[in-house]
Amino acid sequence: MRLFFIRGTEIRCGALLLALAPAALILAGPRLFLVASLSLTVHEAAHAMAAHRLGYSVVSVELMPFGFTARLDCAEAPPMDAAAIFMAGPVASLSMAAMSALMEDLVPVYAASRLPLMGFNLVTAAVNLIPALPLDGGRLAYSIAGSGGKRAAFAILKAAGAAAGALLITAFILLLSGGAFNPTLAFMGVFLVTAALKERPPSALPKRKTLRGSPVTVRALAMAEETPLYSALSSLPAGGYAVVSVIGGGGRLVMQLDEGRLWEAASLIGAAGKLSDAVALYRGGMV
Repeated sequence: MRLFFIRGTEIRCGALLLALAPAALILAGPRLFLVASLSLTVHEAAHAMAAHRLGYSVVSVELMPFGFTARLDCAEAPPMDAAAIFMAGPVASLSMAAMSALMEDLVPVYAASRLPLMGFNLVTAAVNLIPALPLDGGRLAYSIAGSGGKRAAFAILKAAGAAAGALLITAFILLLSGGAFNPTLAFMGVFLVTAALKERPPSALPKRKTLRGSPVTVRALAMAEETPLYSALSSLPAGGYAVVSVIGGGGRLVMQLDEGRLWEAASLIGAAGKLSDAVALYRGGMV
């Protein structure tokens, strides 16, 4: 369910949140609920910050029972960019675990609180490194798969995600039958199965719009020359026709590219190319 937009990012509330949030708070308790919400929020925020620094945008944020998940427009990112973005979350989780361990040694009041921050973040980092969608390890594995094997890789990684969720739910049931109650396993398992089934193959490019009628409203945009073409095309306004001012270092204007040239450049050099590549394409007279 769409709630609102923040600077072009869609904020959504999933049905899973409405169904599980009250149960999560009651069964897990306010302490674990607070730890999980804080930890997963930092985890996803790290992905978004890394993507933003590399010139990719956050398409949507979906609120979940234990934080939120961010959908980024970096499906066609080069492997090095993808690795930096998808590893940012696990690195943030490991950093929070290390910080918690340090706090337990240095701050007696924190140690007495017995917040499971270290354990939860270690589990979060470990689970997210599993090569299965929608986990970070799965997204990284998909991004580095060869272009000819993308479809097969997606199907395998999606199935692996659903299987991993089912295993977590099974582990919860087995532990419960033995007298151990671990609601985190149940909620993580339900989340994985649900999120895996919702996964759709990412498109190489957003759908190109068709303009009908007249007059046409021309919209001026400014983007850094390191912005990927996929991100630039995804950011184009739905109405009218866009002209993008490519901005280089020091705020200087490098070139103006209209919407048609952006699409042409993307078709020639690929969606993972940057605006600077498109500028070089036209300056070099290659088209």
